[in-house]
Amino acid sequence: MIKIKEEIYMDMLQHCINCFPLEACGLLAGKKEGTEIYKIRNIEPSSTSFFFDPLEQLKAFKDIKAKGIEMLAIFHSHPFGDAYPSHKDIELAFYDVYHIIIAIKPQLSVRCFTINEGVVKEVELDIV
Repeated sequence: MIKIKEEIYMDMLQHCINCFPLEACGLLAGKKEGTEIYKIRNIEPSSTSFFFDPLEQLKAFKDIKAKGIEMLAIFHSHPFGDAYPSHKDIELAFYDVYHIIIAIKPQLSVRCFTINEGVVKEVELDIV
């Protein structure tokens, strides 16, 4: 289970809605719960794929290290699909963190997963 502060959760949702119809992406970090959000620009302007801006990703990693916290999750939106990892999401899951997917249309839905060596498992998302 991953815990996320409510204001961070709402900020993440708003970021994804604001980027619609393109995929939004970012990171969540903290110690035991998601307390920091890093909205990272998607340099692949697509409604079916994302790629972090490398400079923004590096800046986020440096800030996470400086604050002594950990990357807990990668989040991204599926503007026109299910809140479930795509084949590409599974293939590119390099970090041992949670993967939060926010579906926008046809219905807003948020789900969280672990992805390890191609195995997808849904986990509980606890908003605190």
